[in-house]
Parts: sequence; C-alpha cells; structure tokens
Amino acid sequence: MMYALMLPVMIFGAGFAIDYTHAMQVQTQLDAAADAAVLAGLTPTMMQQSDTAAQTAALNLFNAQASTIPSLVNNSLNPTVTVTNPNNNTYIRYITVSYTAANTNIFAGILGYSALGIAGSSTAHAEIAPNINFYLLLDNSPSMALPATSSGITSMQNATSQQGGCAFACHMAANKPFWNPSNLSQNCTGTSGSGNSGCVQNGDIEGNLCLSGTNYTTPTLTTALKTGGSVYCASSQGTQIDNFALARHNNIQLRLDALSTGITDLMTAAQNAQESVPAGTTAPVYKFAAYTLDSSWQIGMTSSNSYNNLMPMTSSYVSGWATASPNFGVMEYYGNNYACGSSTCSTDSTTIGDYATNFENAFGAINTLMPNPGNGTNVAGDTPQEILFVVTDGVADELNPPTCSETETGGRCQEPINTALCDTIKNRGIRIAILYTDYLQVTSDSWYNTWVAPFQSTIGTQLESCASPDLFYDAGVDASNLGADLQTLFNIATSMAHLTN
Repeated sequence: MMYALMLPVMIFGAGFAIDYTHAMQVQTQLDAAADAAVLAGLTPTMMQQSDTAAQTAALNLFNAQASTIPSLVNNSLNPTVTVTNPNNNTYIRYITVSYTAANTNIFAGILGYSALGIAGSSTAHAEIAPNINFYLLLDNSPSMALPATSSGITSMQNATSQQGGCAFACHMAANKPFWNPSNLSQNCTGTSGSGNSGCVQNGDIEGNLCLSGTNYTTPTLTTALKTGGSVYCASSQGTQIDNFALARHNNIQLRLDALSTGITDLMTAAQNAQESVPAGTTAPVYKFAAYTLDSSWQIGMTSSNSYNNLMPMTSSYVSGWATASPNFGVMEYYGNNYACGSSTCSTDSTTIGDYATNFENAFGAINTLMPNPGNGTNVAGDTPQEILFVVTDGVADELNPPTCSETETGGRCQEPINTALCDTIKNRGIRIAILYTDYLQVTSDSWYNTWVAPFQSTIGTQLESCASPDLFYDAGVDASNLGADLQTLFNIATSMAHLTN
C-alpha cells in the first residue's frame, strides 16, 4: 500500500529530474552561445569597428545559435549585450552577454509547471595597441655633457683638477683666457677692446691635453704663462683640446652617450613590440622623429636649422636612428659666455651668456610641428595618436626676463620648467612622457648655490606636473641605463592608450 501511494511521487520526481537535467543541458548550450557571442565582438577585425557594431555582431551570433534549440519556450529568450570601455579607453573592450529563458518541461507540465527558467552570462575582453607617432625632444645643452655616473663625475673632476675640478665636459671651439703675448703681466679682462690693447683669445683650456695628430701630451708651461696659472700648448705639442674631447680621451661616459645608446634600445624595443603581437591581431604602427633642444652650434630650435630635426618621422626608426645617432652631439660654444657665430664656430655671435636650455622656444616649436592627434585606429580617416617624449635635466636657462619665476642675473633666467608650456600641448590631447636626468647638486660651486640650489627641490616635481599621468620617470644621478628607463615609459605609454579627442 505504501509503495502504491509513493509510486506517483517517485514517477513525477524522476520526471522533474529529467526536466531539470534537460534544462541544464540547454543552459550549457546557451552559455556556449554566449561565449561565442562575446568573442565575435572582440575579433581583430571587429576591434577596429565601433562598439555598436560589436554589440550587434555579438547579439546576432547569440540569437542564431539559440534559435537551433527547439525546447525553448517561444519569445521567452531575453538576451542583453553590454559593451564597455574602462575609462573611455576604446582600445580596451569588455563585452558581456546575459540572458534569461524558459525551457519546456515534459513531465512537470502535467502538474502545471510547463517550463523551467534558466539564466546565464559570459564576459570577455580584448585590447589593441593604437598607432602612435612619437616625437623625441632631446636635451643636448652643455648640462648633458655631465658624466652619466657618480664615478664618472669624480673621474672628470680629477681630469680637470687644474680648472678647479670641472665635472662638465663642455664643448668649446675656443676658450679663455685672453692674454697679451708681448706683456705677460697684463691682466686682460676677457675682451680685446679699449684698455686691453694687445689682448687676444686663444684656444687654451687650463690643464687639458694637447693633441698633435693622434698623440695626446700634457701641456708644457712655457714663456706664455698667463697670470692665474693657465697654460697653452706650444706649437710642437699641437692644439689643446676642450673638456668634451678630454672626456672622450679618458673614456668617460657622458649623459649624452647614455641617452644615444638608450634611444637605440628604445627603438629596438618598439620594433619588437610591433612584431610580437598575437597571430591574427593587427600590429600597431609606430613612427618616431627626433629633435634636439639646440642645434650643434646654435641656441634653440629654429626654422633655419629645420628645427634641429635629427631624424625625420619614420616607421623605419631602427635604421633611421642608426644613421642619425652619430650626429647627436652636445651644443658647441665658441668660448665661455660666447655662442658660435656660424656652424663652423670660427667666430663668436653677439649672443653673450651661458643660457642654452630654452624650453619656451623648444616647446613652442615642437607644438607647431605636431599635428592634432587621432584615435590611432585603422578606421578610414583616422590618424595616429601623438606622444611627446622629453629627456632633460629640467632646468630652463633662458633670456626671458618678462616671465622668469626666479631671481635673474643680467637677464639670464634659470628656473624649473614652466608647466604652462606643457599644458598647451596636453590640452590638444597630446600626451607628454618625461625622463628626468637629475640636475647635479654641485654644492662646491658658488653659481649653483646662488642661482639653482634655491629651487633644486622643485625641478623634479615641476617635470612630473608637466608629464601626463604616470608618464614621468626619474633616472637619478647615476643615469647609465637610460634605455631601460625609456622602455619603461614606452611600455606605459602604449599599454594605457586611450581616446585623445
């Protein structure tokens, strides 16, 4: 009797189990359809199209596969496709396909339960790298003739002990002192003008080596010894070299050398990034151009020098930099406080002063050279994103009395970078990446203590404010591996690509 009473319950229980198992099988099919649908909106081809197109493609595929399941209750399927871009970044796309549905019951329908509700969802995301044009703005002012490491700085100071231990490998065509070869006791003031009759300028640089052919010798004290202890190379010893050549003779790596090597490493890393995209993925197109703050002999970026364009914009940047890098050198001066009057540096110009880092000029010029950025996609009519890469020690050294934020001396203004120059560029949607090669704290130098030390602590913070978010990197004083630093900035810049307009 008990068995007879329980038999209907057992039969319908088994029936419910069969209905539930079937519903789960249908849900598995719909989950697979949802997986296929989200992937349909993330194919390399679809990633080049709009979010709306991706949403339509995902929905169509889901509906097409769901329509092959006969047990679904008519009009019960309710799919929803959501496409999102984190932080409005169109190069990162998330797609979620969610659904609810009802599956027809076989046994439970006898008891009035005609269908069993099911639901599910699937989410996937994909990223694409945008096409980017990189503009390198490289500091080649005399400060980049500083040794790249602390040990190099010590070596340079030891090599220039007769000058008082100068750490900078300055490049000068001619240098002090002015002297009177016929009157060695005369105290010339640095000009051959009135009151200094007979005073002339030669190429003497205290303590530097003499170069005769390929031979270097120590300069010999001669009858032309000048008050103050400076010496010059006798004709038999050849021509006395400047501190730049002295650094080369002593195999001292300068920041300029580390930067040149670093850019080579950067170019190789960029090429590898382009070539290592997954199969079936559209590779980004990267192009690079390189500009210097100063020409090899003239302060600032001028149209007469093609704005110091070291390497034109090119997609063949590895070979392009190999050709351009030998021409990447520190700016040459005619003499202390005298800029060159021509590309041969055979005469001095009317420009007097050591200032050689004109950010107002450089940022203004580069801003006019960079076009408005696009989104970096391959959609017809779109253009690449634009990124300005700046490598500098961050101290402006300009003749700009009207806008100087620090105390001036004779119109010469030394100050941290004016971030308004950066804002003008960033407001156009162009990102700025900055590698800071720390400005050396030369506390033994009275000029540094008077004019730079008061704002030393703000140099890095101003540069960080100039850079776009997360695109500032401090290389430190020991800056021998600038390639790794540049690659870090490059990886961040390319991985956080976002809409620029």
